[in-house]
Amino acid sequence: MSLRTVADEAGISVGSISYRIGDRAALVRAIVDREIDLLTAVGHRWRERLAGVDPVAAHILPDLICEWLDLPERRTSAIVTCELALLASRDARAMPDVRILLDHGEKLWTDLLGVPTDRPGLSRRVARYCLDEQPFSLLLADNVDYRLLRHSTVRGLLRDHSLPVGGDRNAWHMHLVDRLAVPAAAALGKAAEIPEGAKAVIADHIADVIIAQGVGALSHRVVGHACAMAASSVAHHYPSQRDILSAGVEAIYRRMRADIRATNAAAPGSGDVIRLTHDSALTALWNPDFIPFAIDMRRRRAENVHVQVAQWLGIAPGFDRARVQAMVMAMIGNGLRAMAVGEAPLSGPDVTALLA
Repeated sequence: MSLRTVADEAGISVGSISYRIGDRAALVRAIVDREIDLLTAVGHRWRERLAGVDPVAAHILPDLICEWLDLPERRTSAIVTCELALLASRDARAMPDVRILLDHGEKLWTDLLGVPTDRPGLSRRVARYCLDEQPFSLLLADNVDYRLLRHSTVRGLLRDHSLPVGGDRNAWHMHLVDRLAVPAAAALGKAAEIPEGAKAVIADHIADVIIAQGVGALSHRVVGHACAMAASSVAHHYPSQRDILSAGVEAIYRRMRADIRATNAAAPGSGDVIRLTHDSALTALWNPDFIPFAIDMRRRRAENVHVQVAQWLGIAPGFDRARVQAMVMAMIGNGLRAMAVGEAPLSGPDVTALLA
């Protein structure tokens, strides 16, 4: 989002943008102001739609959450918010206005749910779950198995932890996770194999490029520059764009698993993994090659930490995987928000308490 790119799209000069709005930071502020106005208007229409009904008492909150994630009139604004949060997560100091936008998004749920200001756990849990789920809903709205998985996850997010969960419900959730392995298969291939020698070195450099610049920056030339080798040498080991992405994704996941082991799963994944998953889903909106990776990252939510998170939630290992996945997604949304506003991430138990 350089001034030159915006000027070209708008058919005006960079000087005109500078005169009317200012520099890039001022442009971000203008976008945030516009999005807040749009969000306020949508929130007003939703309050009218509820007509004073308590969505929690009426048991309609799952419907509201899923419809909010799909709402066609919000599509552009949802993409903008996701992109701004992702961008700010890499440099929060350069984008302080993103906090204002995220705060308004959370306030909307507080208002809709009528949550007392001294007990914001539910609205915060919903808002931060939606922050993580939104890019996948933008991308996968036409995939029935994804939509069913999301419904199962939303019900888990709102379920009273004291209520027993039958084996059929748990089996249904995991059945959907397994079904999504089919459209995700193109992302898997031999990616799970641990590379050795030069391939391992290149894979680590690919991971570094993804972390620093995002998946959209990947190319043989960029990776070759990072590795100080010719692009043809990178192509020898990783011939296609998909091969490059697979290598980088798995390298980042290996780092995350190492962190989990080292910290006893103090948090559900690193900031690098959070950025990677959102970046992949957003990039897939314009590059279909990334869709299998986004599907795989969504279905694998909680895979590496479900035992530890279940323990924090007081759930027996292997039970109520929907609620565990939902809480992990709320925790990931909380982590993305923390990075976007420049706050230090919380440890796992602290996050579960924050969202209770």
